[in-house]
Amino acid sequence: MDSKKNKLNLEKFSEISGLFHPYNHSYLADDSLTDVDVLLLSIFVIEKISEKNGAKYEEAKELFISLGRKEDSFRKILHKIKKDSLIKEDKRLLYFLIKGLKKLQKIIGQTGKEPVYIIKSGQNFTAIKLFEDFLVSEMKSDEILLCDSYISPSTLHPFSTLKGKLKNLKILTTNVFEHDKLKDYVANFKKELNVNIEVRKTTKIHDRYIINGESAWSIGSSIKDLGNKDTLIKDLVEVHASLKDLFMERWNESSKI
Repeated sequence: MDSKKNKLNLEKFSEISGLFHPYNHSYLADDSLTDVDVLLLSIFVIEKISEKNGAKYEEAKELFISLGRKEDSFRKILHKIKKDSLIKEDKRLLYFLIKGLKKLQKIIGQTGKEPVYIIKSGQNFTAIKLFEDFLVSEMKSDEILLCDSYISPSTLHPFSTLKGKLKNLKILTTNVFEHDKLKDYVANFKKELNVNIEVRKTTKIHDRYIINGESAWSIGSSIKDLGNKDTLIKDLVEVHASLKDLFMERWNESSKI
């Protein structure tokens, strides 16, 4: 990619609008993107421009740096994404592998992403099914952190759909309904589904959200009340790290039930 071509007009790439910001006749990658994300997007952009599979090593490096990332990071990140089977290198050309394409699609899918799911008022039964579908589709890690200020035994029901996948569920709450019944449910989950559930109480929370791996979502209503009112489940990936820090801070200072 020569210097003329490097002055990209990324606005024409509608798939990634919002991920790059104009700056002095060039672009900088959004700070919500990791270096891995930026390198994968660099390869994607180069392939789109050339209309060929594969990006030249030097072109990918040049674009990665021009998007605001450190030159010293390039080789380390390249080694990582090759080791993780996201791409392969052949004769100084970088090609996507299936795993890398899936990762790229997820990155691009974050652009302008609005509700993951919309659950309408009056759809109580459907609401639970939609939430279960959301869990099956989005939960990639075996640990879930749930912040929900109002919980009951019914809060646990949707998580049974993650049998064999979920190992730990940490719930941070303020109000517990049917306390004794909830304790029985927690014990049964561990016995029947091999899921360890721990619940802690604090008075410092209000918002409802769920964290899994490197992803996070806000939940418009308490899980036990899904379907009572219109509810949106929205992606919060851009604040995942700070939200997890907040959860763990509240978790460590909270009391067990």
